[in-house]
Amino acid sequence: MYNYSISAVIPAYNEEENITQLIEKLYVFLKDNFSDFEIIVVDDGSRDFTYSRVLSLKNRLGKNLLLIRHKKNMGYGAALRDGLFSASKSLVFYTDSDNQFDIRDISKLVEHIKYYDIVVGYRKDRKDPALRKVASFVYNRIIRILFNLKVKDIDCSFKLFKRDNLRQLSIERSGFFVDTELLLKSKSRGFKIKEIGVRHFPRLRGKSTVGVMHIYKTIVDICHFYSKKLRHKL
Repeated sequence: MYNYSISAVIPAYNEEENITQLIEKLYVFLKDNFSDFEIIVVDDGSRDFTYSRVLSLKNRLGKNLLLIRHKKNMGYGAALRDGLFSASKSLVFYTDSDNQFDIRDISKLVEHIKYYDIVVGYRKDRKDPALRKVASFVYNRIIRILFNLKVKDIDCSFKLFKRDNLRQLSIERSGFFVDTELLLKSKSRGFKIKEIGVRHFPRLRGKSTVGVMHIYKTIVDICHFYSKKLRHKL
């Protein structure tokens, strides 16, 4: 049993096929390893039964499961922001709702959080389609070159923060740039970051919602933050 309390944040958009299994696995793991925990699900305007399935679980799991609902889709970053800054426990963890991570790997992150401000996962033997892995590789190289952010897997959504440090950050962007934004702002504040390899699985249910418009918005976000860097405001 860890001597921490923990908030686990899950942004979700049209994940009715995955969300129940993920929450149940996460609930069991946290209950076995933490005396005080909460799971915060942010339903980002889902058009399927994601919200109703989480609501059904909330009736069973009680106060340990919190549900935030956006009436319309506001973006991954907006959903993550609402979840992270609603967290009340000493540690704050977040992951995606697609069931591509082994929840038990949270233990790997917690083991190092005493010595670091943030512990981030990187996907070992990543199980995504080839095109997505190539796009991620290119993206990581661009961010490394432009911002000197030396993190192996920037957009890996398996990260653990100390809540007090997280509260010193802010999230401006509403899209998928949020992983990068959090790390850039952490770096600018001198936070110590530790990387840990975590297991990764193929998506078995549902489908990714990443499209061309998300890529365009991410390019806009990169330009915005690079401009801030040049103006020494990052």
